[in-house]
Amino acid sequence: MHLLCQAQQAESDFRKVILIMTAIISIGNEILLGRTLNTNLQYLATELAALGLEAEYAITIKDDPREIGKALAYCWENYRIVICTGGLGPTDDDITKSSIAEFFSAPLIHDEAVWEHVQNLFSRRNQPTPQTNRNQALVPQGFEVLRNDMGTAPGLHYSDNSKSFFALPGVPLEMQWLFETHIRQRLRGSYNNKPLVVSNMHTWGISESLLAEKLEHFPWPQEIKHAWLPQTGRVDLRLYGSDEQLIENTRKALMEEIGSYVWAIDAQSPAWQLGQLLRSQGLKLAVVESCTGGLLGDMITEVPGASDYFLGGVVSYANRIKEEVLGVPAEIIESLGAVSEETALAMLSGLQKLSRADLAVSITGIAGPDGGSPEKPVGLVCFAFACKDTKYAKTMIFNGSRVSIRFKAAEYAILELIRLLESRSL
Repeated sequence: MHLLCQAQQAESDFRKVILIMTAIISIGNEILLGRTLNTNLQYLATELAALGLEAEYAITIKDDPREIGKALAYCWENYRIVICTGGLGPTDDDITKSSIAEFFSAPLIHDEAVWEHVQNLFSRRNQPTPQTNRNQALVPQGFEVLRNDMGTAPGLHYSDNSKSFFALPGVPLEMQWLFETHIRQRLRGSYNNKPLVVSNMHTWGISESLLAEKLEHFPWPQEIKHAWLPQTGRVDLRLYGSDEQLIENTRKALMEEIGSYVWAIDAQSPAWQLGQLLRSQGLKLAVVESCTGGLLGDMITEVPGASDYFLGGVVSYANRIKEEVLGVPAEIIESLGAVSEETALAMLSGLQKLSRADLAVSITGIAGPDGGSPEKPVGLVCFAFACKDTKYAKTMIFNGSRVSIRFKAAEYAILELIRLLESRSL
């Protein structure tokens, strides 16, 4: 009998652990067809993790009453918080709400406040309200209506025995607004959860396997989880847990092991980090590109406020532009080729004369899929860098498709500029 009680208690404790976790249900044929990226899952998982409510389960299903019912049954049985997105619109394929009502045995009733809100939205656009939109004023009885100022479909909330269910529209703008306005505050602290602290160590110049090998004997604290996140041409090491000080101490210890490969901590992107360094050092940047065709400049200007430090660039795709605009001697191209360190350095000199920038970079290479040779294979890219009185060239060989090679080349230029600027600040 005593053993039976112990087993029951263990089962009860196990259930408590399971129930405190979160499940996300994504509903939509367009997601399964690959026509729409599931950015809602990415957003919700990130926001929930920040609240200490990591998503332990996620499923994507089609707009089908039986599939929705099965997903609801499993998630509501096994998880304390369940969030579903999609299928709350007014058209025939928006069947999520009726499926939810059936699962919770909650008849759909007309909500006049929702109907007035829907009519007001159409009125502000000087449009008549389609009668099909009356469907959006039908809500399951006993559910809390979450007003949606970004659209016509309200969010829904149901609570039962310390468990919470939320239904949100699939439109990302509306879903995010509802989460930020109604849901985040409801979940914060409701389950004695501690916010998750996440820190990313960004590395380059080393593979994922070699990085893991270098840290094979690292004494990881039990309270800290870590994950390897390979990017295109680089690797992020993510640390997460609830103890901010312990994560900071772990990060410091890791820097002693792999610090030479780390280009930033918790940076939004390489271009963002480069912008921070340029702004802090009061330097201006210019670029000249051949094989990347403006991709480098695009990456740099994706960062808001890039005009503070970015002067501009030249896309010298044809040799004639290299010669006539940048002043690259024709004999260099004829004897050594457009893809050579000498051409890259000559392009750089021309750019410096045009821009008078403090920091400059040039790129010339073979992105493929054609144009390579045994001496100069596809993926060969030559770079030249200049910062004040420092000037040098580098040659790299990148593998992958044309798109991948161009991306790696542009990002390599940014990461090398980061390394150059950080060495100046030491």
